[in-house]
Amino acid sequence: MASRSSRSRNILQPKTFLLVVAALCINTLQQLGKVQAAPIKVTLDTLRNCTNGSIAGRPAICCPGAEIDLTNVPPVVDFIPKRDRLGGHRVRKALQCLSGEELEVYTQKLTKAYDLMRALPPSDPRSLHQQGIIHCAYGTGSFVQDGLSAVNNFTIDIHFSWLFLPWHRMFVYFHERILQKLLDDPTFTLHFWNFDNGLDGTKSYSAQGHNEGCFKPGHLFPEIYNNISSSTFEPDRSNRTLVPGIPVDLAFPVPAPLPDNAPPVPAEEAVPRNREVMHKAMERGNVSRHFFGITFKYGDPRPEPLVGGGSLEFFPHNSMHTWVGGLMRVPPTATFDPIFYPAHENIERDYGMCG
Repeated sequence: MASRSSRSRNILQPKTFLLVVAALCINTLQQLGKVQAAPIKVTLDTLRNCTNGSIAGRPAICCPGAEIDLTNVPPVVDFIPKRDRLGGHRVRKALQCLSGEELEVYTQKLTKAYDLMRALPPSDPRSLHQQGIIHCAYGTGSFVQDGLSAVNNFTIDIHFSWLFLPWHRMFVYFHERILQKLLDDPTFTLHFWNFDNGLDGTKSYSAQGHNEGCFKPGHLFPEIYNNISSSTFEPDRSNRTLVPGIPVDLAFPVPAPLPDNAPPVPAEEAVPRNREVMHKAMERGNVSRHFFGITFKYGDPRPEPLVGGGSLEFFPHNSMHTWVGGLMRVPPTATFDPIFYPAHENIERDYGMCG
């Protein structure tokens, strides 16, 4: 029988990340009742035929390196999560709501987890490098649909279509699983950056007699990811993330014509504008594609950038990425910054509320 460490390593091989995409995306789309042709499938041939991709006309080299051996691996299977009906539920919390001992303990665990993850060799499938490579490959058309040609743009992209939301839900799920394994703590929960919450209701709710709950705004860049001595810090970010009291600007231009050192928008301007952005993003429209994005099935060419995405993907998702800047500006490098994961957990939260 395999040891616990070997079992966990097998579960988290890069091929597993690549393989589960088909299951989660297909299942989600079938629930929408919109699949009218063969869905996108990922097979071993898909992985073996990885090629150099591109994003906005710029080349991207994202394929897993030679250290990933795909010659003697089992066939691709859909991932089915196990349900523990007897165990307790883990709850992802808004980062701004953590305080006192809970915040101290969480900070210690989170820092330790990324210390361990960053210490892994780049060839380790659990490393931040390998997770970055996976998102890079899936976000730059590096994988060709089986039996079709990259020349005619029949490649796979998990942005700008209905694949965006379920694929990233899966990706964040497995990132959290890896952190749990590294900590040897299955109860660890990666809390989210509540960047779309600009309402400071602390005083008003207290005046009404509400003594429970968190009513703090979450639109400031999380301090826990801004400690330069912490493994959660990434130096390649916009200077805006370092300015105290400045909220994220969810109306930030996409694609970003402004440099990363452009001055931030003050709170009195950003907050009402952010609310307008979120209202439009969560107002789903008359058809599902307005919220989820266009359909993307087998035999369809790769979606055109910044055209086929749903309302939640374009604003606030893309604008949040460009506002943070640095590695977060573009898909090939975004997942190398730890802030990617709590930010996408908030997108996951919005998806759950409206999807």
